[in-house]
Amino acid sequence: MNEVSYSFGDWSDAEHRAEQAHEMYEHGNWSEALAELDAALEINPHQSDWYFNKGLTLDTLSRYHEAIEAYQRVHELNPGDVEALNCLGVDYTRIGQYDQALEAFEKIEQIDPSFEPAYCNRIITYAELGRHEKAEEMFYLARQITEHCPICYYNMGNSLFSRQLYERAIWCWQQTKNLDSCHPNIDYRIAQAYWALGRPDQAKEYFLAELRKNPGDIEVLLDAGLLLLEMNELDSAQEKFNRILEIDPNGAQAHQYLGELNLHEGKIAPAAENFHRALALNPKLQGVHYRLGECYLLLGDRDHAREHLMSELRLSPDQPEVLIDLGCLLQEVGQITEAMLCFERAIEAAPEDPRAYQNLSLCYYLSGLIEQGIDLSLRVLELDPLHVGALHNLAFAYLHKREFSAAREYIFRSCRLAPADGNLKRLRRAIIGAHWRHRMLKPLRVIFQLLMKN
Repeated sequence: MNEVSYSFGDWSDAEHRAEQAHEMYEHGNWSEALAELDAALEINPHQSDWYFNKGLTLDTLSRYHEAIEAYQRVHELNPGDVEALNCLGVDYTRIGQYDQALEAFEKIEQIDPSFEPAYCNRIITYAELGRHEKAEEMFYLARQITEHCPICYYNMGNSLFSRQLYERAIWCWQQTKNLDSCHPNIDYRIAQAYWALGRPDQAKEYFLAELRKNPGDIEVLLDAGLLLLEMNELDSAQEKFNRILEIDPNGAQAHQYLGELNLHEGKIAPAAENFHRALALNPKLQGVHYRLGECYLLLGDRDHAREHLMSELRLSPDQPEVLIDLGCLLQEVGQITEAMLCFERAIEAAPEDPRAYQNLSLCYYLSGLIEQGIDLSLRVLELDPLHVGALHNLAFAYLHKREFSAAREYIFRSCRLAPADGNLKRLRRAIIGAHWRHRMLKPLRVIFQLLMKN
């Protein structure tokens, strides 16, 4: 195989291209910088710092798999380069290859135990693995080297937030903000934690602070709009969603949330129009077919409602709340089998949630499967002994079976819990009446049989 040889002019050209790449990177021309680096490495493929710069450029372009290849090449050329190994570990974490990430960070620890990022970045890797005790261990090890590292506090806050320890997460993120007020998305993260704590006024304050710094951040605008919608600040919410469409006219979620806003205001036809626009831009957007099903039910169009609800089911939702709501609407349009499928999936996802069992029991009762319905209603009472709906259904089921003592037991238990409920009162009267007629008919049947014998 013939080796390609290069002249001094070629080497000089490679150096010039690498310098040009640096300038282009600094000016935000990342694709052009990448092309110059590739040209330089074509001439001189032995410059580890050029591969490192290539990795940084690819990271900026969110091309993490390719960046990993560049950092691996740096490691081959210069095994002691801890900066490259650190970037390698970060990118492995980004793509979900956590074992390889930990391996890269551990190599750094062997080369230079005082290199703080090797501990700092492992916080987020361990947090993604759900190994939060190890994440905290890395946090304290990092602080022994650099006591006040804003990234350490930020990563630790992410670990705490994922465990729903919102107050502690806020404390960590406030430390990050105190150390680095320009840290990316720090006000956004604090806003999310206050929102999760049910403190919308403070959440709103931090959302607005983030938007003052990054007015074009679509993700922040979406969440801020939803919070404002939740706070019933409808005009402000609408302004956020409309601003998203100014930035990105193809923003399907903005149309989705404008539809939510219309629905919240009772404007059914405009809501349906926005939901249809969202689906035109993104046919796989979850939740939109469900909302259209609601809209068409409100408009009295059961056929279109059924069509959209079935389309939502085909998108395979997996959140218990969504599955239960979808199942209830499918039940309402007469799709009992599909409704049962939703409730069964909800039970698989959340086996301790009584609502899915309660709704599935209704499907069995409607299908004439009384014994199966009773079993599920009893399961509801195991999970929630004061569940009035389950008690009502059991009373009705035992009335249907003409087991009046059991029916009376459950109806009186439910009436004690909800004494003003008119439906329970009517059912109680029906059970008492049926029981009385049954008791009166028994001696009459005995007398009739004796007369027939004589």
